[in-house]
Amino acid sequence: MIKKVFISDYISINFVDRVFDNPELYSGFMNLMGVYGYSIQIYCDFSGYSDMAIGLAALLGFKLPINFNSPYKAKNITDFWRRWHISLSTWLRDYLYISMGGNRRGKIRTYFNLMMTMLLGGLWHGAATKFIIWGGLHGLALAFHKIWMKYVKISLGKFGSVLSVVLTFHFVAFCWLYFRAADVPTVQLMLNNIGLDFDWAGIPERITGYWKVFAVILFGFIIHLVPSKWKEEMKLWFAATPLYVKVLIFVAVVFATFQATSAEIQPFIYFQF
Repeated sequence: MIKKVFISDYISINFVDRVFDNPELYSGFMNLMGVYGYSIQIYCDFSGYSDMAIGLAALLGFKLPINFNSPYKAKNITDFWRRWHISLSTWLRDYLYISMGGNRRGKIRTYFNLMMTMLLGGLWHGAATKFIIWGGLHGLALAFHKIWMKYVKISLGKFGSVLSVVLTFHFVAFCWLYFRAADVPTVQLMLNNIGLDFDWAGIPERITGYWKVFAVILFGFIIHLVPSKWKEEMKLWFAATPLYVKVLIFVAVVFATFQATSAEIQPFIYFQF
């Protein structure tokens, strides 16, 4: 619930929607922050509804598998799709990629199958050029990664791992531009702003003016990047606390969520699909 209301909805209403609706009114820095904001917004929205579904199912005695596994920790695009919207990515793999032959019919056919799977995955989100481009970019990246893994053998240790995560995240964030923007010209406008009108001198003023939004964005990324081991330990700690501590935490969560709730109804992003 915190993911959906406290992080995703707050970022959307107070910043991301404004930037994407009128990118020409904002500097390149703000456009870039809008992309980062949408990246954590869509994750918290998608994974938030999945977590709530898993929790409600558990109350009724059903155990559902996780649907998001810290996707922005992925070291490559293949790893990303193993972590992002697992129910959808598994369906695309089993019923499109494997049905078309998967990797059993040679290298060229494997790359073709990857591209077609992601193009159809993009088209499934909507009959628009931007979704086809979004799917095509991911298809190209998946094919490129297969080629890279086959022919390039480079190991940079821990630095290489961190660099891989950073590069993968920024590629995914770049692709989210096409997913969120109203159309392709809007994407081009935002990229032009980022590249040609970054307004370095105005950054301190922008940070000061939007510090609450940026703080929530940072909070979202921090809780996402917390090591899984720590999260498991926190769950065990919570389960072992006395009842009155659980009640206090619950009240604090409800209060924080209530404070962040907007007057406008913010439907789940995935409802539009």
